[in-house]
Amino acid sequence: MITLHVYLTPKSGKAEALRAAINDPWISTMSEQPGFVQAAMLTPHGDDASEDIEVVSYWESEELRLEWVARPIHDEVFASITENAETIEPTVKTVSSTWNVYG
Repeated sequence: MITLHVYLTPKSGKAEALRAAINDPWISTMSEQPGFVQAAMLTPHGDDASEDIEVVSYWESEELRLEWVARPIHDEVFASITENAETIEPTVKTVSSTWNVYG
């Protein structure tokens, strides 16, 4: 299993629009793809004034994630992210261990 971490900084005045675009259409479409496991949107905790966002998506394999990226629908739904984000920094990591917190 792998994770894709996408670090996003919204354009000025676009934080709410970016969060909305992450939920739909980006993650809602991504979640329908073969190999997708789950995703989470992380935002600063507490009184942090930062509007930076991290999206972590889990995939069964890097090959399946790359198949999603190669589909034309990926570029269509990701366009709303690029419209609202000042910076976009992706990083892929391998999941070496997992723990079930709620099980």
